[in-house]
Amino acid sequence: MAANPELGFSTALFNPDEEELTIALPVLHTTPTQSWRLRILEPEAPYLVFHEWLGEGQPPANLVWDGKNANGEWVHSATDYPVIFSAYDGLDNARHIQTSILVDAFVIREGDSMRMLVPSIVFGANSGNWDNLDAETIANNEWVLSRIALTLNRHANYTVKIEGHANPTINPRNAAGRLYEETRELQPLSEARASTIQNELVKLGISERRLSHYGIGGTHPVAAWEDHDNWWKNRRVEFILE
Repeated sequence: MAANPELGFSTALFNPDEEELTIALPVLHTTPTQSWRLRILEPEAPYLVFHEWLGEGQPPANLVWDGKNANGEWVHSATDYPVIFSAYDGLDNARHIQTSILVDAFVIREGDSMRMLVPSIVFGANSGNWDNLDAETIANNEWVLSRIALTLNRHANYTVKIEGHANPTINPRNAAGRLYEETRELQPLSEARASTIQNELVKLGISERRLSHYGIGGTHPVAAWEDHDNWWKNRRVEFILE
């Protein structure tokens, strides 16, 4: 079905703060195409659809994307988003092409301040650092932090608040259990992780005078307790530039 079975991107590292992303779709001509679909998936299980395009007949040569979904939610910084292109010929034949969009560390502008939201830094289980992580995961953490440092260097006149966020797992109707989890587990753990990030950025050349860190715990979730599929979004590090 596909004569040129490739997805192409206008840039290898997508920065929505600087430009839109042009996605070149495969050239399909050996079999008539009845319909097609391009899905950008969330980066964590269960890999829900973050954004998609649907069409009938031959797909267009290109699609242009600003990095948001239909609800206006941005992609997360320094995170890989799976992409699946599917084409159907109406005869129960389908072709699927999968790759990933690599998102750079970028800032979201909010009035006079800016922020980066990064869920892709991985810590050891119940740890404030890289304890018991494999070499590949540690190397990816270092790559993510290097991109964050480059972005912070491009905004050298800003101070940076590093906020560690955690995911509350206790039903909010259990007020005592929720408070215990927050004070004994989530807040100190998020504080330790924010401190680790600050120390790593100092090693990468960011002036310590620009940095401060805070443990927010689970007090500011972006996904509700009932929304278990999106709990991963609550485990994040935010960088507030002021």
